[in-house]
Amino acid sequence: MEQAVLDLTAAGIRLTGVLSTRDVDRARVARDFGGFVRHLPRAVLRPGSAQDVAAVVGHCHRAGLTVVARGAGHSVDGQTQTRDGLVVDMETLSTVRRVGADRVSVDTGARWSTVVVATLARGLVPPVLPDYLELTVGGTLSVGGIGGTSHRYGCQADNVLDLDVVTPDGDLVTCSPGRDRDLFDAVRGGQGRHGIVTRATLALVAAPRQVRRHQLTYTDLATFLADANRLAEQGRFDHLVGLARPGAGRDWVFGLDVAYDVDPGGLPDDRAFLGDLAYDCEHEPARTLPYGGFLGRYASIETHLRAVGSWQHDLHPRCTVLLPGRHAVSVIGAVLGGLTPADLGVGGSVLVYPIPTARLVAPNVPKAQDDPVTVVFGLQRTAAQGDAATLARMRRDNAALRAAAVRVGGGGYAYGGDDDPVALRC
Repeated sequence: MEQAVLDLTAAGIRLTGVLSTRDVDRARVARDFGGFVRHLPRAVLRPGSAQDVAAVVGHCHRAGLTVVARGAGHSVDGQTQTRDGLVVDMETLSTVRRVGADRVSVDTGARWSTVVVATLARGLVPPVLPDYLELTVGGTLSVGGIGGTSHRYGCQADNVLDLDVVTPDGDLVTCSPGRDRDLFDAVRGGQGRHGIVTRATLALVAAPRQVRRHQLTYTDLATFLADANRLAEQGRFDHLVGLARPGAGRDWVFGLDVAYDVDPGGLPDDRAFLGDLAYDCEHEPARTLPYGGFLGRYASIETHLRAVGSWQHDLHPRCTVLLPGRHAVSVIGAVLGGLTPADLGVGGSVLVYPIPTARLVAPNVPKAQDDPVTVVFGLQRTAAQGDAATLARMRRDNAALRAAAVRVGGGGYAYGGDDDPVALRC
């Protein structure tokens, strides 16, 4: 079987990229950001073209080998790994091909930070961006892609115009809402099970020149979610994300990180946006800042965590679920009631923000069932390298949270399941 995957010459396959079996290359892709799942592949493909991907996937299909695509490797549960199969390292396909008046064509190994640089030069931006811009286009489209503008535009997978996809049997196909719609729907949010997306055409909208940012503080979960739900439905703010952090004792403090576009030199009327909200006080003074600077607002967090070694060396057993709005207070309150700062770890955080369910259209992206509001609840946790007991406890808690979300009509986000590995079955 090993010869079947490695002897491409005998199969008449010529690559513009590289198929590597070097230990150093295999070891590099045997770990992801989570850090606690390690699967060593048989080989790593660093493609020079989509045709390389198609040829090797077709070869693996005939050989009966598993294939997974890997972008920036920011998954946390081993979704971009395979034991004894093939990993396709998509970061060699990272070209931003063409920026048009309302769309951009981009290879899916490109990071969103690269896409943004190209589109902002034309005064344009994708409607939905992740908070962390160093994820790849293909990686977020494969899970859906949620961001601070999802309350207006849905997920990133809802803002795709067409895709180039390598199917499990090695065909390279272009699909869209009007062409091979079944494949188009299957791969958006499909976590790589139905094909490897090699190129995407993304919708673009006009980018603001500057924004007015408020960080509002709440001490009551129900009040916080009531305001957040109302703002999400109204679309009053252009950007809306909720956060939670430990307060005094066992209490929690909740924050709304909101922003709206303002004209340069204009005088913003904050009262029109904030006057009827029940926040306790503003955690930080409101600021008007350039849009590009706003998009990079979390870069300093990564810089700090890398400086202390946590980003690259610690374990990150993260978990995000999508909850029906009517159950959000009870589920989130129960989870937070049992958490302490130590249960989050170094650089840990909690995300809590609503999206109108009707905005989430791509059929494979999870959402709340029979509820007008889907609430994103994410525990971004860290365990020290070597602390097996803490890691095991966090993973048990994550599994319990996913089970609770399913029981109330929600689901897990970007998680394939321990017995359901996220891989292209060839």
